[in-house]
Amino acid sequence: MIGVISITQLITYPSFLEIERTKFVNFHKNYVRAISFIAVPAMLVEICTLVYMNIYISNLILMKSLLVLIMLWLITFIIIVPIHNQLSKEFDEEKIISIIRYNWIRTVLWTSKIFIILYIFYEEF
Repeated sequence: MIGVISITQLITYPSFLEIERTKFVNFHKNYVRAISFIAVPAMLVEICTLVYMNIYISNLILMKSLLVLIMLWLITFIIIVPIHNQLSKEFDEEKIISIIRYNWIRTVLWTSKIFIILYIFYEEF
């Protein structure tokens, strides 16, 4: 997910501000539909893997990684998805700026999660 979130944060969301307002709603709906085919399966695999690993590997840092992922899901479904729902109805520059700002939290959390996982692999293997 770190690749998806990085591209989204650095390229996709800022480009929302450059789309013609008359074409924005159609563009945004197509974007959400397309990115869902990538993000939803990846997020499901990620949470299933972390839950499985937490069941079979007793590791405090691994539990912290699961907590970070739960925070990511909460931010996604409580903050980001509602903003996308609003943007699917109309262009709103303030909402786009808002989604860019909130998405930095997810970008930092997903980036930190990869370092947590790498540390665990370093320590365990």
